Amino acid sequence: EQRFEDTFGLEARGVSLPQRRFAQAALSEMLGGIGFFHGRSLLRSERREEPVPGAESVLFTAVPSRSCFPRGFLWDEGFHLLLLSRWDPALARDILAHWLDLLNADGWIPREQILGDEARAR
Repeated sequence: EQRFEDTFGLEARGVSLPQRRFAQAALSEMLGGIGFFHGRSLLRSERREEPVPGAESVLFTAVPSRSCFPRGFLWDEGFHLLLLSRWDPALARDILAHWLDLLNADGWIPREQILGDEARAR
């Protein structure tokens, strides 16, 4: 609780106790939604009708829902990192570095990462 207050200063700004508890729960959910994924994305090919497996990749990322959406979303990650960078800057940098590692030769990062059988099953 002290680290939370030191980081976000909600009590000092007059935020009520129920609202602070809600904010703590939201941070907890965000931290609990961080996962490590490994596998190959399926990519469209101009030469084949069926998707082809991409390069083997790993991704450390926060996800919107581990049970419904066990995959990374680049757009969402930007918002996740706004919060996580305040709480733990090193953790936020590690997550960002994983996304940058997915940059392909054309300078493109696919907006959604579905890596491995577990993620593909959802």
